[in-house]
Amino acid sequence: MTEKRRRPPSQRTILLVAAMLLLAALIWILGPGARWVVDFDVDVTRLPEKDLAVAADAVRGRALAIATGVVALAAVYYTARNAETARRAVELTQQTSTRTLELTEQGQVTDRYTKAIQQLGDPDNLHIRIGGIYALERIARDSERDHRTIQEVLTAFVREYKPEAEQPSTQATGNPTPKAADVPSKVPADVQAALSVIGRTHMMSVDLSGAKLSGANLSEASLAGADLVGTDLGGVNLGGADLTGANLSGAKLSGANLSGANLEGADLSGTDLTGADLIGTKLTNANLRDTKMPRADLIGTNLTGADLTGADLSGANLARADLARADLSGAKLSGANLARADLARADLSGAKLSGAKLINTRLRGTNLFRADLSGADLLGAQLTRAQYDMAATTERATPPHYFLDDLSKMRVQPS
Repeated sequence: MTEKRRRPPSQRTILLVAAMLLLAALIWILGPGARWVVDFDVDVTRLPEKDLAVAADAVRGRALAIATGVVALAAVYYTARNAETARRAVELTQQTSTRTLELTEQGQVTDRYTKAIQQLGDPDNLHIRIGGIYALERIARDSERDHRTIQEVLTAFVREYKPEAEQPSTQATGNPTPKAADVPSKVPADVQAALSVIGRTHMMSVDLSGAKLSGANLSEASLAGADLVGTDLGGVNLGGADLTGANLSGAKLSGANLSGANLEGADLSGTDLTGADLIGTKLTNANLRDTKMPRADLIGTNLTGADLTGADLSGANLARADLARADLSGAKLSGANLARADLARADLSGAKLSGAKLINTRLRGTNLFRADLSGADLLGAQLTRAQYDMAATTERATPPHYFLDDLSKMRVQPS
């Protein structure tokens, strides 16, 4: 049989043995030990008894001083150890209290969330549904961990909304009466409330693809990186909204208000922007390929570096717009107003500019190869004769009084 290993003595046992040995040594020193130390250190035959007694008392005093110091150090050590133990106990208590509070708060949030979802699902009472939406907003603000979940719940609620199909009225003949005007109806109050919450709680990359939101109010909404692919946003108010990097490919934005909105880097390819208000909109580096924007209002709009290949801008108002380095190859700009616009180094190759107004337009370095300038007004435009001659046709066009290269020649002529 193998012998069992003996357990090493505990720290407490070692300290107890050391204290007992110290006490025994102190008692011995205070007794006969002091005289022994004196006899050991001094030649007792040369000293009188009185001096030997004084020396023994000195040994005892020094021993007491040393013992007192050791005891004091031990007291300090145990005090510090007890303080550390107390501190750890307090920390553990605080951690336990904090954890208990967190669990209590999570339980309360869960209860609030469950109640809000029940309210949101009430099919009969509009006010109860709106109350549930605002309750979810409060939870999203109070609980960071539930923010994403609430975002998904609200966006799903919005996507599920389907506008009721309008039944055309009939006359006595039985033929439907056409609508006087194609004005988008407003979304219901609960859907609008959900959109307002989504737009003001800084929810990132929200998914509203395919939603029917015609007539909604999303002014000043924060929708950076939002997925709005194929979304019906006809007549929507998006004035001042943040749509940086949003995906609006194939969306319907006819008649929408986008004045002052930030669409930098957004994807608007194939979007219908017919009659949209884009005054002061930021569309820097946006993708507007094959976008429909006839009669759109783009006064002063920033379209620097935007891709407008094949876009339909017939009759659009682009006065004072910044289109520097924009790609407008193959774009339809017939009848568009480009007065005082900046088209420096833009690509207008193959673009249709028949009847367009290019009065005082900056066209330095612009590519006009095979562009259709028939009937265009270029009075005061800044371009060279070579650029003008590169166009496919300039029939009935009004050229500028002076081309840039003609002015250069005039400056070098001697006076």
